[in-house]
Amino acid sequence: MMKIYKRYRNFIIYSLFGFLASILNVIVFNWLHNHAQVTMLIANTLAWFVANLFSFIANKSIVFKSRYQEPKTFIKEITLFLSQRILALLLDNILMWAGINWLHWNNLIVKIIDQIIVGLVNYFSTQAIFTHENKLLLQRLSAMRKKTKQNDCNH
Repeated sequence: MMKIYKRYRNFIIYSLFGFLASILNVIVFNWLHNHAQVTMLIANTLAWFVANLFSFIANKSIVFKSRYQEPKTFIKEITLFLSQRILALLLDNILMWAGINWLHWNNLIVKIIDQIIVGLVNYFSTQAIFTHENKLLLQRLSAMRKKTKQNDCNH
């Protein structure tokens, strides 16, 4: 069982936090659209923004353990993250529009189905963003260690 967990750890933990972000997305959308009477696309976009701020923090610190905090790297990560997620927002809005306006389904049912589809798309692109940065950092640290060892041997 531990072997399976270790192998799929990132996907399992990402799924948990992705589920929480999806619930947050649905709650914010529901409140804005069904209670505050905000139009569907605006409510969906605001819900996306709130859920994605939560997702960025959870993915960076807990799921992919990207701890490197240099401002340049942080800005690159959040820019890549939100840029990729904007494409997911487009998919999100298309699915919401089609489900509500074309299929005439209940907006909460459409939102839940939408969150499952968008969540799967987001996992693979998010993984690439944070693991890429970690690989670069590990390569730099390894090079620095080798250089330090060489300097120690030369003295």
